[in-house]
Amino acid sequence: MRGSFPIMLNSFGGGNPVRIEILRYAAGACVNATVVILLSTVVSLGGEPGRQLPYSEQEAFQFGAPRTVDIEIYGHDAQGAFVSHGAGSILHEDGYILTCEHITVAGDRQEVVLADGTSYPFTVLARAGGTFDTAVLRITPKAPLPAMILGHSKDVSVDEKIMVIGNPDGKRHAVKYGVVEKTSCGGGTQIHVGKADVGPGDSGGPVINMFGQMVAQVHVKIFTLPQASRHIRVDHIRDAFATSLMDQARGKYEIGLDVDCHAERAIVKSVVKDSPAAEAGIRVGDEITRFDAMNIRCGPHYVLALLDRVTDQPIALALKRGEQAIVATVKPRARAK
Repeated sequence: MRGSFPIMLNSFGGGNPVRIEILRYAAGACVNATVVILLSTVVSLGGEPGRQLPYSEQEAFQFGAPRTVDIEIYGHDAQGAFVSHGAGSILHEDGYILTCEHITVAGDRQEVVLADGTSYPFTVLARAGGTFDTAVLRITPKAPLPAMILGHSKDVSVDEKIMVIGNPDGKRHAVKYGVVEKTSCGGGTQIHVGKADVGPGDSGGPVINMFGQMVAQVHVKIFTLPQASRHIRVDHIRDAFATSLMDQARGKYEIGLDVDCHAERAIVKSVVKDSPAAEAGIRVGDEITRFDAMNIRCGPHYVLALLDRVTDQPIALALKRGEQAIVATVKPRARAK
């Protein structure tokens, strides 16, 4: 049996974050005496807007579980049949799943399993490697899914209670509770969590606070300390959308605008002169609310649309400009080679 595992660290050590390069764990393989990928950190995406009082543990799980998925990859290699387990978060109702890049191994069959047991085959839409260790999966659900809402790293505090939902050894939607012990570590890309005993198969799952917000994504386990782990900070995941994934999304066609992936909504932060966006009258400060038929609620949603939905056909962008509602028709332009 195979799984996604956290990185084992011999010591904390300050300085540079560990670069993740191993994509799968092979039983019996000697990988590295210091670093082995074992898990992935998860950023939780849920949350009631404006909620003031924290959930109880039971309420937090009831809220987070439908927004979390289990990931199963079945395959064969020289050692025979294997099953690789992981977890992820529903980033958008249309079937976009956030997880760790290192669990996206090749297999004969790969599926996302929802909280109710419904399963869907998935494709890997995009990957952001290195310290981001982030991937976006695509499924085609029969109905809109409940989606998590990304929190913000500035709102995470030491001793704050958190919840991890994962898929350890195929035990779907297993939950652990812990506390934040460091709000920034690993060169500013991770948070340090204690008391939550994450394990193989939890990689890519969400780390959720008691307000239902995803604050990290399960990433690495530290074996030199009991029940200690480090997870990718939500702001670093937002950075992945703003940089690596946005660069991939530009693809063959040009639109000519950027959005703020750290804001609460999808706010246009720049428009390229003489670009299709400029010709459509889009301005800095406009809020994008729809991309054709796709609802857009934050900057990462807009990046998902760019990754998956841009062709040479006109795009209807619904915008808010102050109190005014506008629909701008953008005609993508083939990018110069």
